[in-house]
Amino acid sequence: MSTLWIIILFGLLMSCIALVGGLTLVLGEETWNKCTLPLVAFAAGTLIGGAVFHMIPASVNAMGNVTALYCWLVAGFMLFFALEQFLNWHHSHTHAHSCTLTSPPHQHSPPREPCSVSCNTNVSDTHVSGLDSYLSNTVESNSCNNEEVADNQSEGEEEETDIEQGTTEELSLPRAKEKQQTSKTPITYMILVADAVHNFLGGLFVGASFVDSFQLGISAWLAAAAHEVPQELGDFAILVHGGFSKQKALLFNFLSALTFLIGGIVADGASRAINIAFLIPFAAGNFLYIGASDLIPEVKHYHGARRNAVHFASFSVGIGIMLGIRIAMEGW
Repeated sequence: MSTLWIIILFGLLMSCIALVGGLTLVLGEETWNKCTLPLVAFAAGTLIGGAVFHMIPASVNAMGNVTALYCWLVAGFMLFFALEQFLNWHHSHTHAHSCTLTSPPHQHSPPREPCSVSCNTNVSDTHVSGLDSYLSNTVESNSCNNEEVADNQSEGEEEETDIEQGTTEELSLPRAKEKQQTSKTPITYMILVADAVHNFLGGLFVGASFVDSFQLGISAWLAAAAHEVPQELGDFAILVHGGFSKQKALLFNFLSALTFLIGGIVADGASRAINIAFLIPFAAGNFLYIGASDLIPEVKHYHGARRNAVHFASFSVGIGIMLGIRIAMEGW
């Protein structure tokens, strides 16, 4: 099988991971919420293990132990740091608060009493691809605007009869809900666009790994897949929060994930014209940043010996799988 067809096959498999949100319909949201942080810890282990045990050694084999290799490694690390610093593109899978699949997105600041949001203080599985602050601020603004509208309506209704008040409330409630849902929809589309760009970059890096060798491609794909599972679960939750039906959320999540396949095909095509070996250390830098800067901080702040032990064990399993693949294929 040619490298292109291998990239297409694994690109389609990666896109299918976007459908993992559908499992919440079978197993229930509560079960998946319990699995979220262990999955994040596992993803961190596979990303860091993949970079250290596979991508960096492969870079040395392809480019030699030269300064340029480490410059590309640092450049890959710095790219995602710059995205977070200047574009607020955060790859967070959990936040301080969580919302159920039937509630609006969470808020970082406590709402005023009339603004009721069905959230709890447990761990969230939501993932906002680069739009954390924007989403939070927008939802907070929309909630307060809806509160002001409700206050104005109630003041005007005080002058009417009890029957007119009841009628007005019955008519205004669906309109308020419709307005709230409509105001969230553009945010969900922005999340889809940001996620599509993220998937394209992932496909580009994994495609470059398959071009180098099948072994490196498999290692990079497994690390990326482990990262995609909790990410896609979070994307699914955000889309449902934003007004999508669960079926529509799965469809749009899958379509945005297809850019991973496009990125892999672009990498294969570019390899026929130029040497794309530099993408391997560049991708390793990305993997190291996402694993160490984004994922680990999300699990290390949750205290309790039992929970910390589970997180550390999940992280160790991710590292161990990448090391095991290395030993099986390359030896000590």
